Amino acid sequence: MRLIAVTMIAFSATTAIAADAPPKPTMVRGTIEKFDQKTITIKADDGTEVTAAVSLASRFATVEKRSVDQIKPTEFVGITAVPGKNGHLSAEEIHVIPLAGMGEGQYPWEHHPSGAASGPGSMTNGTVMASNGNAMTAAPKAATPGSMTNGTVGAGGSASQLNVTFHGAGMVNGKCEGLAVPGQPGCTGTAVVDVAPTTPIVAIVPWRRDMVKPGVYAVATVYKDPAGKATLGSITVEKNGVKPEF
Repeated sequence: MRLIAVTMIAFSATTAIAADAPPKPTMVRGTIEKFDQKTITIKADDGTEVTAAVSLASRFATVEKRSVDQIKPTEFVGITAVPGKNGHLSAEEIHVIPLAGMGEGQYPWEHHPSGAASGPGSMTNGTVMASNGNAMTAAPKAATPGSMTNGTVGAGGSASQLNVTFHGAGMVNGKCEGLAVPGQPGCTGTAVVDVAPTTPIVAIVPWRRDMVKPGVYAVATVYKDPAGKATLGSITVEKNGVKPEF
């Protein structure tokens, strides 16, 4: 479980790897160019190269393809989305997160999966709810453009819809928004998410670092300390052609 927990650092920008001087986290998306177990170099999507030290605390994960009917009530998911119709969210990609509560909430998210339209988007991390009495009974307002929502997912009225509940930082204009703060009451929000047949869906699973090779796509969290030294916090890599899209 510790392996999974640290792997998911990428979903919590407030996580620190040093108690005395928390380093600044940066999300890096690109192709691995070099990896020798001690350092890793990633050619980012914008063409820049990022090299970071790899420590024993650096954690590795990969993604495995899933379908919407494999998402079960009570599972914790992250959903990259844009505002949809009737106050719903329109999912651009969905990833099943192995540790419930990681990065929970709804907040701005600038990245869009490959092939998706650009523009305001959001991330919702939360728990899937069943389509019975425990599910939400009213459609929520649309998520704030450029936000992410992390919470619990539940099956909706059809196979192409999910009901998600999440804890956020607080109420803003009548909506629960922001990254949940551990130990704080915050707020509870809900979202109805429409899922198209073409929406990429994956599960994040632990991966052995000795299986990571140059040439695969990756999403990594890199930390820089006050002196500018870069260290790999966590990385999720492509597997069998399935890429991390979050």
